[in-house]
Amino acid sequence: MSNLSFQIGYSLGTAAREFMRAIRRPTTQEVKAPSANAHASFPGPCLSPKVVDDLSHIPAMVRAKGVDLNHWYDVNTRVAAQPARKRRSRAKKTVELVAASPRLGSLNDLICPVDARAIC
Repeated sequence: MSNLSFQIGYSLGTAAREFMRAIRRPTTQEVKAPSANAHASFPGPCLSPKVVDDLSHIPAMVRAKGVDLNHWYDVNTRVAAQPARKRRSRAKKTVELVAASPRLGSLNDLICPVDARAIC
């Protein structure tokens, strides 16, 4: 399939799809403009402010089932016992005596002074 035949098929398919969509679309009806006197009216609140205040202060479990929260708390909770903590013992560090001269590192053998008589 060449590029030209693909483009032609793609264009014909798109045109056929748009044609079918235009035929199947229902005719649109004219939308009436709202009159100048009409305005949107919103319904009033369903609950009075006192009822809303009562609902916000009383838990749903109490309202729905009549549960005594103090009794429910005593039955459904318990004090968690904390495990005894193990005290950590401090390890005593041994005090090393510091030598008067500094300790030599691992490269000391490589950079030690060379005897000039040994080279010749």
